[in-house]
Amino acid sequence: MATDLVGNVKLQRFIQLLSDLNHQCVDAIKTGNTVIFDDMNKTIEEMYAIQSVGEEDAYTAIADEMDSIRQNFNAIVTMLQSNESDEPDFTTSLAVKKFLRNVFEGTVSIITKYGLV
Repeated sequence: MATDLVGNVKLQRFIQLLSDLNHQCVDAIKTGNTVIFDDMNKTIEEMYAIQSVGEEDAYTAIADEMDSIRQNFNAIVTMLQSNESDEPDFTTSLAVKKFLRNVFEGTVSIITKYGLV
C-alpha cells in the first residue's frame, strides 16, 4: 500500500485499535469472558468510523475485512441476545467462538495487508 504512516495520526490510531481488537479477541477466546465484548464493540465502532470515511489505499483495501469484522461481531451480539438464559448454552457458545475466530482472522488479514507480520 502506498500510504505513509509517518505523521498520519488517523492511520496510527487505526493500527493501535487493530492491535487492541486482536488482543481482545484472543482474550475472549481464551477466557470465554463476555464482558470484553463491550470494549470490543467500542474498538470496532471506532475502527469503522476511521476506515469507512478513509479514501487512502490503507482504508479502501481493507473494506471487505472491516465488513466481515463488523458482521461477525454483530452476529455475536445477536446470538447472545437470543440466548434464553444469562449463561450461553452449548450451541450459542460454539457459534460465538466461531464468530470470534472470524473477527480474529479479519484482524490478521488486515495486519498482513499492512505488512505488519
